[in-house]
Amino acid sequence: MKQNRLLSKPIAYTIFGLTGFFFIFCLLTGRELAAEGNILWTAGHTFQILGISFVVGGALGFLICLLFYRWAKSVNTVNMYNEDKRNANGQKDQAFRRISCLLWKRADGKSSWIVFLGTLLFEFLAWLPAFLAYYPAICAYDIPVQTEQIVSGMYIDHHPLAHTLLLKGTMWLGETVFGSVNTGIGCYALFQMLFLAAAFAFGVYCLHRHQVRRIWLFLVQLFCIFYPFHQYMSISVTKDTIFSAFFVLFLSALWEIVDGRKSYVPLFIFAGIGVILFRNNGKYAFLVLLFFILIAVIFGKERRIFWGKVLFLAAGTFLIGNLALSGIFRAVSAGQGDKREMLSLPIQQLSRTMVYHGGVSVMPEDDGTMSDTDRALINDFILEEAYRDYRPDFADPVKSHTNTYVARYRAKDFLSTYLGLFFQYPGDYLNAALAVNAGYLYPGDVSHAYINAQEGQEAGGGYVQTRWDELTLNERGIYKDSKWPGLMKRMEKWTNDNAYLKYPVLKYLFVPGVWFWFYLLLTGWLLINRKFAKCIPLMLVFGYYLTLFLGPTVQLRYLYPVMAAFPFFIVLNASPKEKDAI
Repeated sequence: MKQNRLLSKPIAYTIFGLTGFFFIFCLLTGRELAAEGNILWTAGHTFQILGISFVVGGALGFLICLLFYRWAKSVNTVNMYNEDKRNANGQKDQAFRRISCLLWKRADGKSSWIVFLGTLLFEFLAWLPAFLAYYPAICAYDIPVQTEQIVSGMYIDHHPLAHTLLLKGTMWLGETVFGSVNTGIGCYALFQMLFLAAAFAFGVYCLHRHQVRRIWLFLVQLFCIFYPFHQYMSISVTKDTIFSAFFVLFLSALWEIVDGRKSYVPLFIFAGIGVILFRNNGKYAFLVLLFFILIAVIFGKERRIFWGKVLFLAAGTFLIGNLALSGIFRAVSAGQGDKREMLSLPIQQLSRTMVYHGGVSVMPEDDGTMSDTDRALINDFILEEAYRDYRPDFADPVKSHTNTYVARYRAKDFLSTYLGLFFQYPGDYLNAALAVNAGYLYPGDVSHAYINAQEGQEAGGGYVQTRWDELTLNERGIYKDSKWPGLMKRMEKWTNDNAYLKYPVLKYLFVPGVWFWFYLLLTGWLLINRKFAKCIPLMLVFGYYLTLFLGPTVQLRYLYPVMAAFPFFIVLNASPKEKDAI
């Protein structure tokens, strides 16, 4: 076998060694923050953490890289054997295979659509009991705010306007056609279920077209049908579910385009516009993707023209999506929402620095070493001493009391204080970032499961939020009308108890702290096999992760798009194809 079919080993081992180092570092710091609440970055302790991360992480990365190389060589050996065998059959046999290939493609196209429709139907039927249990839907998260905008007619873009208007349309449909807003919300839930199921079914369709082994195809279908969070999220009235469907469709279409299939361009444009319209951070993740496509154009060599076409297509889609966003904004005369969401991480860092060094007597470790000038600016930025409510895992208690005027119109003073405190207290800044993102980076994190749980409030605040603001929504014609109360009680118990945490090994299919590492391993596998082009679609995933790392907390609905997309791409790239595939 030619060695140049795989990535150079020194490069690969370096990449995996660095990944292993980062993983062990997050493991050690996440565990210490969870147990102690703080990390003192003294010289000795810093050296200990970095040393263990270097040795253990390097060894772990080396071992995984070694296993990946052996796996890749075995796969390539089989592929080369099959190729040599086909070449030995002669030109007559090749002509016969061309005819067979045409016939097979036709049959496969038809059978793939049968797989698509069958998967769609089974998913919808599997999720239907949850819909009946929570009828008309799970109306948690942002729906009180969005319905307030609908009722008042005063819109802001803090939540995606496209989703708010979709919600408005279904409410109008229910009230006009069925005489009930509640029925309209039920129609919304049915539409959302169908759209999400269609996105998953299309992913299965692509796997079938790529001749993935039937056992893996079957396992992905089972995941789509029975993975518990799909049932909850498919009926939750939130932008994140619609966005997740667009996310899966967009990644699938881009993957096929990179593979040379131009017929997926319309789907790429449609899904790309949806990615921009249905989450405010979707356009920022898209920008990261555009940057890496540009890198591919610059360093693409033989495929530079191809990547130039992809860049033109992606940039055009990005432009259309933003024009549509701007058009919706003007059509409803919307106002701009507060941009404090983008300041979530600085808010956490400044709050933590204040309670540990501001002399405010919140923490016993407070050494009061912060200067009066810095303390004064923080008090101007964080109103009513809200930093006293600082939660390491959740920015909202402080964020809701911030004065963004300081960051926008006193930018020089704000940056001076922010950077000055960073150089003075780098350990606290790092602790704040690691704590608020522990759910994304530390597989042992459990704080993510209790973000929505509030003392003195009724149940429904587990990892999946099912608690309604019933008083507000009832006034707007939305009320609980379960058609299957017994099932609803059982599903409520599963979420309230965060039951998935009780499964010793299976819980890692649910906790958010593993998916980032799964994607890094998938990227490493593609790099080892020199499938550099196939890494490009994953840049959207990492761009989306970048926006999450700058966000206020870890929630299932934020991470749901990458959880939903992963099974399709790991199976597509890491599973063997059918033995008899042409």
